[in-house]
Amino acid sequence: MQVTRPARTVDTLPSIEKPSTSLDACGLTDVGHVRHTNEDSYLIATLQRSIVVHDASPAGRGWFPGEAAGTLLVVADGMGGQGGGDVASRVAVSTVSSYLLNWMPWSVAGQASRTGSLPGVRDQLSSAVVAGDQTVRSTGAQSGAPRMGTTLTMALVLGSMLYVTHVGDSRCYLLREGQLRRLTTDHTMAQRVEEASHEPLAPDSQLHHILWNALGATEDVPQPEIVKLTLESSDVILICSDGLTKHVTDAEIAAILSNGRPVAERCKTLVERAKAGGGTDNITVVVARSPGANGRAAPPSA
Repeated sequence: MQVTRPARTVDTLPSIEKPSTSLDACGLTDVGHVRHTNEDSYLIATLQRSIVVHDASPAGRGWFPGEAAGTLLVVADGMGGQGGGDVASRVAVSTVSSYLLNWMPWSVAGQASRTGSLPGVRDQLSSAVVAGDQTVRSTGAQSGAPRMGTTLTMALVLGSMLYVTHVGDSRCYLLREGQLRRLTTDHTMAQRVEEASHEPLAPDSQLHHILWNALGATEDVPQPEIVKLTLESSDVILICSDGLTKHVTDAEIAAILSNGRPVAERCKTLVERAKAGGGTDNITVVVARSPGANGRAAPPSA
């Protein structure tokens, strides 16, 4: 329902600080040295119920937050050139985040904080990806860019639980006690060939650049890869587009994420390192530090 403000002057709503994310998180994106357009998008958000009052007696004016249920981190790397890839990545990020916000069962938000899990999370994450795919396709058809598409890698943190949902060749990493673990698989034709042949392809093979799983750009419905694990207090999460991993090795990423500096500085260092290595693509990174999850055993799978 659309709410229309009365056509009269009212007192300014009091300034109320909006909630911060439950993770210490920061993101950074850069066009790089070669591309003219940045087709990457990212999002760091708290999923939280709230009431926004449009008009009321003075005592009732303001912005009233409810309990935060989760934190969402998203990176999308668009494809399709100017007016295509940049639109696809923005549309995908907007659609999946809106879907998850509208799905979140606020009446049991406290359960998420206590147990780190809500019923049907995996199904809803898959449905969010499908919704994003449909919106990218319809937007492309309407704008005359039917082949535009995007990768999508997102992390949903509920209490101490981390759900990673992934389509494409952007990546999500977890740094734990100095050890870097990649949580996602590159959904490229090269990955499929290597799995079948058990032999690595040459780094310059064009198959590394062809995605079999993406939003909007393939013939098939996307097949999201979903990983669930329990966060520990020392954990650092990195989500990045392939503009980073083309030029920065896993060992270098681990060293940067382990340096103990503020997450904003770690983001900046990662982007600078990728640009120093060539910067042949857009570079986007989101770094988040665990707020101190207690490492308890994971609850039953959702």
